[in-house]
Amino acid sequence: MNPPDLAGADPAAFRTLYLWADDPERGFWPGPVQDQVSELIAPGPGRLDPDGLHREATEWARTQRSRFRTRAGLPAVRRIVLNCAPLALKAGAWLQWLVGPGNADRQLSMHVLALYADDVGVGRPGADRAARYRRLMEGAGLAGRIVPEDRLAADRQIADRSFRLAALLLAASRYPAAFTPELLGADLCLRWVGVLPPLHAVQEGLDGLDECAATAGTWAALDLAASADRSLAAVRTYVRDNPGDDRPWRAVRWTLDELRAWSDELYDLSGRALDPAFEMAELLRHRAREASAYHHDYRLEGRTLAEWFGAGADRMLGVLARSRLVRPGRPDASPLLRDLIGEGGPMFRVFSPEDLAVIRRWIASLGETTTPDSAAPAPAGWSPVPSAPERAQAREAAPEDAPATVREAYRRLLQRDDSPAVRGYALDYTREWLERSRAGIERMKSPPRQWEPGMLRRWLRDQHDRHDEQFRAGESLAVPPRETVVDTFLQLAPLNLIDGGWLAGFTDHRHAVGDLGRVLFATYWDELGNGELPLNHPLIYRDLMRDMGFELPPTASREFAEWPGFRDESFELPVYWLALGRFPRTFLPETLGLNLAMELSGVGGTYRRDRTALRTHGFSSRYADVHNTIDNVATGHSAWAVDAIDCHLAALAERSGAEAAADAWLRIRTGFRSLRPPVRAPDRAARSTGARAVPCFHNGG
Repeated sequence: MNPPDLAGADPAAFRTLYLWADDPERGFWPGPVQDQVSELIAPGPGRLDPDGLHREATEWARTQRSRFRTRAGLPAVRRIVLNCAPLALKAGAWLQWLVGPGNADRQLSMHVLALYADDVGVGRPGADRAARYRRLMEGAGLAGRIVPEDRLAADRQIADRSFRLAALLLAASRYPAAFTPELLGADLCLRWVGVLPPLHAVQEGLDGLDECAATAGTWAALDLAASADRSLAAVRTYVRDNPGDDRPWRAVRWTLDELRAWSDELYDLSGRALDPAFEMAELLRHRAREASAYHHDYRLEGRTLAEWFGAGADRMLGVLARSRLVRPGRPDASPLLRDLIGEGGPMFRVFSPEDLAVIRRWIASLGETTTPDSAAPAPAGWSPVPSAPERAQAREAAPEDAPATVREAYRRLLQRDDSPAVRGYALDYTREWLERSRAGIERMKSPPRQWEPGMLRRWLRDQHDRHDEQFRAGESLAVPPRETVVDTFLQLAPLNLIDGGWLAGFTDHRHAVGDLGRVLFATYWDELGNGELPLNHPLIYRDLMRDMGFELPPTASREFAEWPGFRDESFELPVYWLALGRFPRTFLPETLGLNLAMELSGVGGTYRRDRTALRTHGFSSRYADVHNTIDNVATGHSAWAVDAIDCHLAALAERSGAEAAADAWLRIRTGFRSLRPPVRAPDRAARSTGARAVPCFHNGG
């Protein structure tokens, strides 16, 4: 899919942008889309006083709530639920790339990650806001119109305008370096507003919906206001760190303006939806193309039905209302429903139950109206079919060379913003690393060569016992000298300061709310301290470095990558982590295997040796202590890693068969081995891809 041209006049371009920006492995490098999004996220004049903006947003939301309560009829409620879906199903997704391995030890990142973790349910099945909104859609009888995303974007009962704000925020989220303040301000505005105001019509119309839509938990999940204080803290932290930058406040203004325009259009549209003639005309419009192929023989008022379908829905509606197929005000007596569409009729099952309800309401209403030819026209901006073709990208991204060294690759891969050169480098690096990890894997005895349900849990406990035995056997060995301990932990800094980096791709919204991705996101969230700086693993490691006498530059800075105290090979494994993290879908099995290797590698043994060595030389052992507890094999990250693999393989075996599961297990074992792949021959490719094993002390996980 090519990126859409937002500069054109086609309002359906935002549907295309919505899909384009929702793919987590698309290349999002600078170019026309970023430029056009930047032009569109341009707030107009208005008061930028934070308190004033807060009052304005909350007052607007309050008045809209009262306004939409007049739209409680079931057709209007369903239309509202559908038109809120593009934004509500992506609640919080605009924050998805603001936190990454390069900035995870900052207060702003902790605020953002806490907000986002709450939105995606922190790994709990069904607890994310999107899942709660799907329940609302199910309660409104719209279950078949939820997924996949391309079905939602093609839904002709959703106005083009309803995709605009969601699409722009999703696109901006893919360029975090360019749009951080705008995304923070938009988030704050949406949380000040709370529940999207049109949804208050749903509360009034709940009598017509399934009971699952009325649960307090579902409604609470739709209300972003509960986390508004944290969002405000994030904005204030940004402004404090960037004095004079008022873009977050301007983004609040812009977002409120977007919400106003969308809400006004939806109010008009939902009112029209209460008119049975509008809904019936819309149904005829949507089915005209397919229906015209089958109606060349049946005639009404001198023309075939196929000809009437081509004449336009409004005219067709009048002809149908005057025909012998319809008994005005009496749907059960109308041949259209009784003989043609009903059971045994030639059009049985052509219409969905929802379509039949539309036809029934329209016929019933004809006893009350005498103007069937005057079906209400569609509102401005309404596009029944996203008909314009996708436009090719207007210009190429500026050419850029691939990283020349592993140090440069480390720095550039820490940035979420992409480029063709960096993306190509990451893909090649990952493939080469995994190719080396795959070599000779048939000789590897652990993990076992074949997978079966329940096997991994037993294997995990056996590995823990083995680590314990190895630790006890080596307790009498001398602790390495102080300078050896210091140098080892120093060389591990590029790795441990991006703790969890191999899972960074699972912060993407589509993964973080998925059945498997939510477990991996929860692990990453835990590595970064669950939103609390004192528990943040990279920050704990920085404290250890200070304890050893090193004040290291910021992780994502050029100064860090070029710091002379690091050896080049200390960046090789970290670059693999970062490169792999770019492709969470492509290399899912390998990521699952690496995750298991990482979480298991120190539990019960290495962490305890680290603790002894650090304490012997007077250093804090907190980093080792924390990991030895959270990675435990009973309820910790090691157990989570095994559960994720078991769930993936069990689902794959059921869906695609045992052979597919066996192939995936081989890839998982390759990922497991990729933590410490075999040393390659020195005459292989000139670019370093990690010839050395991990140093003698443990890397985080």
